Amino acid sequence: MRINITGLATLIFLAISQSLSAQCTGDLNHDLKVDLLDLLSLLMHYGDSCNGPFAPFPQLHISEIHYNPNSTQGNDSDWEFLELYNPNSESIPLVGWRISNAISVIFEVNDTIPALSFFTVARNLDSLGTVLPENAHSKQWNSGEGLNNSGETIELLSPDDVINVAVAYEDNDGWSEEPDGQGPSLEWFDVGLPNEASDSWTYSLYFGGTPGTPNSTWGLSDPE
Repeated sequence: MRINITGLATLIFLAISQSLSAQCTGDLNHDLKVDLLDLLSLLMHYGDSCNGPFAPFPQLHISEIHYNPNSTQGNDSDWEFLELYNPNSESIPLVGWRISNAISVIFEVNDTIPALSFFTVARNLDSLGTVLPENAHSKQWNSGEGLNNSGETIELLSPDDVINVAVAYEDNDGWSEEPDGQGPSLEWFDVGLPNEASDSWTYSLYFGGTPGTPNSTWGLSDPE
């Protein structure tokens, strides 16, 4: 990518002028300050066409829910987790995003979900951290909260307070029953399937699920 001096100067001027506004509109990654990361974000998209529908925040997915671990794994309070997946080719800063309804999680400045990768949210990160990959992106939710064993709706909201994705899982009524205390987690069957549909979800092929790694069933379906 080649950028002439005039174009670069224009970008810098825009970033600085935006930072002076009352609403801090130059804060492109929503970390409450205007800095080099905001300028780099502008540079990455220098020359892009702005035609087409406006999408202020990228689409993310809920890829795994471990709502009722088997008793041989341990207590629900130690092993429950849910997992987010980023299908985009760029890392997404999660500051300003939040999980609502089932549990309450507010993401902070250092929370980032890498491109084509995962972010694991654990009820007890000390326990789950023993099975997460090294350097996995993760955080802990309020240990006083738990996922409902019979089902509920998990909502992920973007910083503009719009629901980015919602999954209303159950332990029956078309949903796999194995994740309800039998050992496996509930996995999104494959990338490309509707994230919210019950037939897009199945049970993990692994006891305890696959936190922080690709789901065990990915590649086994034939998404249309």
